[in-house]
Amino acid sequence: MASILDAAKGFTTWNAERLIKDAGYIPAEKLNWCAMACAKTAAQILAEIAESNSRIAASIRGEKPGPAEEAFAKRVEQASTVEALGQLVLESARAVCQAIDSHSDADLEERITMPWGAVFPLAEAVLLPASHMNYHDGQINYIQLLLGDDKFHWAE
Repeated sequence: MASILDAAKGFTTWNAERLIKDAGYIPAEKLNWCAMACAKTAAQILAEIAESNSRIAASIRGEKPGPAEEAFAKRVEQASTVEALGQLVLESARAVCQAIDSHSDADLEERITMPWGAVFPLAEAVLLPASHMNYHDGQINYIQLLLGDDKFHWAE
């Protein structure tokens, strides 16, 4: 049976790959399309995920986000295509998986302070990136629908 840590790595990778695939169905000229003033664009969603994963990886390693995460955030700011943003999401998901690899099952009760100040047991913290990406994948799918694409790409 897979441990929580192994499952978290699998969910993180799978959700990152699925999110990027789904974002690829948004036409390039619509990557920054916004449904309304308070809504996020697909580009903003991908950027948020990449930065969030990077910062959460630092927390899982027991660190506060620092210069490496700031440098990564600058790279995210400069990305302007779904391909570039997708690569940064994948890179950040790999960083989460590497951070998870620094722990063993014996650490699962350890308390982790997240970048926004919340404290979670490691067993929950390692699942947050996958959950966050899954949530935003729904938003990406809804943007596709609003743009007229009513195909069920999720299961392809």
